[in-house]
Formats: sequence, structure tokens, C-alpha cells
Amino acid sequence: MASDIFDPVARSDSARCGWRTRLARLLMVGLAATVVACGGGSDVGGVGTGGTGAFAIGSISGFGSVIVNGVRYDDSGADVFDDDGARSSSSALQLGMVVEVRGRLNDDRVSATASSFVYASELKGPVTAIDAAAGTLTVFRQVVRVTSTTVFADVPNGLSGLATGNVVEVYALPDAGGALVATRIEREATTTAAFGGEYRVRGPATALSGAAPTLRFTVATVTVTTSAATRLDGTVRNGDYVSVRLDKVAAGDGSYAAVRVQVKNRGFDDNVGEADIEGFVSEFTSAGQTFKVNGYPVRLAASVQYKNGVPGDLVNGAWVEVEGTVSGGVLTAREVEFKREDDDSSGGGDGSDAPFEFKGVARCVVCAATAGTFTIRGVTVRYDGATRFDDGVRADNLDGRDVEVKAVAETGANGTSFLATRIEPND
Repeated sequence: MASDIFDPVARSDSARCGWRTRLARLLMVGLAATVVACGGGSDVGGVGTGGTGAFAIGSISGFGSVIVNGVRYDDSGADVFDDDGARSSSSALQLGMVVEVRGRLNDDRVSATASSFVYASELKGPVTAIDAAAGTLTVFRQVVRVTSTTVFADVPNGLSGLATGNVVEVYALPDAGGALVATRIEREATTTAAFGGEYRVRGPATALSGAAPTLRFTVATVTVTTSAATRLDGTVRNGDYVSVRLDKVAAGDGSYAAVRVQVKNRGFDDNVGEADIEGFVSEFTSAGQTFKVNGYPVRLAASVQYKNGVPGDLVNGAWVEVEGTVSGGVLTAREVEFKREDDDSSGGGDGSDAPFEFKGVARCVVCAATAGTFTIRGVTVRYDGATRFDDGVRADNLDGRDVEVKAVAETGANGTSFLATRIEPND
């Protein structure tokens, strides 16, 4: 069954067929010129001319091409959609957003041409608690963990700049214990009264009762009700992964009325040959059995390689990135890379292991010898005495240079900013 993060075409039970197949049909019929502009190939979902049909899910970690899971996706011909299937543009893609990417992977496996991006937050709602010592906030009684790589937008001083009653949008990866690990947090309003939109929650539907159109079920910690006024895209069943838009006013029993419910079950389209999935391990029993990462079925190749860990680290709850080939609806992982929430805080010994990356022309704001600030790809980056300059790039010749920048996130008065750990020519 195909992953179904959005559904721009079908509006009924056919939502379960998978958005990739429908998008491919739409592009082939109505957007043929765009497909050609994206680099050719007769099937957006399959093996195109000069590359392999590929799918990835992860957070955006850089620009100069859109970087997801270390792969640089050329977005010049890509279609961009939000979680509701509304067409957007590449300018909507921001650092820390969790996206599904579809395209063609090049032979070097570190570059690709994207045909589509879909961005979707996991949660939008009121902050009900903050635990700065634990590095968590609570939204709808849903615990959200913050890490050293969480990007804060419109939130001065990061977690400490939030307050109960703020309305936030959280891009995150759900962990095996039911919490969310935030990759990006945006403050939508300082009070619930000032927020004029709808709340949102995503996850498996449980405790389902009733019959359409009148349903009652739970997503994470939120009790959802539907009525004849609710737009139902797909038939909701227990265990289905759903995306729900909610009226912001809770009922007397604490439940929320759904404005729209979309069934978005996770799986690989038949035409996807390569996949790269970031997320948390669940349903793991042994190395010889199929398990899940971020809800997608995975098995291990006989020659699987482990990065930043050993086979014994592969357990339920482990944060990993898996990449490999897809056959029969299952990803056979040739590489498993372990992620840790305290990683990537320094960039490594030479600065090259920093989690964020930008490629493009640097424009100096203030470029003094030992410290300064510049912009690149619309992002403001600072450097200091610990920043490593390589291969002829220096502070006094940085302005106008085409460079590659590795950086770590910092929390300050303007939210998340970035400190360069290494700057070198963009070869």
C-alpha cells in the first residue's frame, strides 16, 4: 500500500491506493511539460532516464539544492505540496521541516533530481506545559522532545522562549514511545484567542467507535469526533495513519471536532526502487525479521553496513536512517546509520560532521578577521575563531565566493541561528 501523505486527486476510499500513483497519473496527463522539464522519464514514480526512482522521508538539513538525509535534491523542476495537497513552491521549504521526497537518485547516491516534495507537520495546537530541564514541551498532552538540532522559528531563545498558551506547529519524528522528537517548531500565536486557524494532529487512529459520518477515535492524546460536516478522505479503521484538521474549540468532554480527516497509510509505491527513511525503530524482534522505521517496513540485507553503531544497537526505539532497495513493498536496508539526540553539537574534529549544510554564494554582513556574519541561500550564518576555513577561503575574501558551509544550530534572541564549523570552496 502506498504512502499517502497527501491526496490531490482522490477524495474517497481510493485514498488508500496511494498518493504516488495518483500524482504520477496527474503529472503524466496534466503536467507533462513539467515532467519533461524535471529531466524526462515516462514515469514519475519509476526508473526515469538517467536515474533510479527514489523515495525519501526526513528533515531538511540544508540548501543549495534541498538536502534531506544527506542527499542533495535538485528542486528546480519539482512540484511542492503541503499536507492537504495544496500546491506550494520551493520557497515554502524550510530547515527542519519533515518532507517526503520523490525523484531520481543519481549513481553517486548523494545527489538526485526531485520531482515532488510534500511537507507536513505532526502537530499544531496549544502548549500546555514546558519542562526546560527535561528539554520537553507538551501540546495536547503530547510530549515533544527538543534536541540540539531542533530549529525554532519565531521563537526567541528556543524552548525557554515558549509559554503555556502559545500555539505552535511542530515538525517531528514520532518515537517508539509515543513522544515526538521535534525537528522544527514554529510559533503560530502567543495565545489561543489570537490564533485564527485550525489545529492539527497526525498518527494512528485508535479506540475507533461509531459509523461514518459520525465517528469517535483517538490520535496520540487527542480525542477526535466527526460529523456530517467533516470531510472524510478515506474510510478510517483502527490502526490507520491519519492526518486530522481540528476545530480549535474543544467540546465539553475535551474532544475536538474534525474539520477534515485524511487516511494516509504508510508503505512504498510499486514503482519505487530506492528508499531512504529516517525515523524510530518499532516492531523489531530479530535481525532476520521485518520491522518498521517511521512506520515503513524494513528488512536487513545480508551484507548490511552499520554506521555510528553496531548491530546490537538496532532495537525498538533506536533513531536511525536506513537506505536500500525496495521490492515487494519492503525496504531491504544496505546501510543503517544510528542517530543520537546529543550528536552533531560540535561538528566533529574538523567541522565536517555538523548537521546543517549550505552551498552557494556568501554575502558578507560583517566579515572581520576573527568573527563575522554572512548570508547564504537566504540563511544568516556567523563564524568565529573556531571556524575552519579551507582551500583558500578566508574571512577577507569570503564575500561573493561560492562556498560550502557546514554549521551547527544556536539558540538566541532571534530563535535558531547558525554557526559555521567549516567553510570551503563549493567544488
